[in-house]
Amino acid sequence: MLRFGFVSEQSRKAKASRNLYEYLRQRVRTHEPPIQWEAISGYDGLKVPLQDKYRVLNVRLHDEHLSPYFKTDMNLFHMLMMDETSDMTVYKADRGWLYVFEGIPEGPKPFGQSGYDMR
Repeated sequence: MLRFGFVSEQSRKAKASRNLYEYLRQRVRTHEPPIQWEAISGYDGLKVPLQDKYRVLNVRLHDEHLSPYFKTDMNLFHMLMMDETSDMTVYKADRGWLYVFEGIPEGPKPFGQSGYDMR
């Protein structure tokens, strides 16, 4: 399932997103097709290579989960569960950057012998 996050130019993460996009633009040669999420159009998408996924994670999008300048369809749990196993694509949008994530778990993994906490 695809998950989206839009960082606007007024966000605290705008400079980090711009730097990340410019860095990826120099390294990645193939562009993904345009994508539409709600009223936001993403173009010139760049698929994040495995060795650069930590750069997306270091942007720390979960710090902006209550910001009016960050729009997402994820809750805080989804943002905290992002790791290197997720597929990540960064798009340029009209007034910001659109992050697309695939492979984020829907819920926590079972734990303990019975698959849940016995406390």
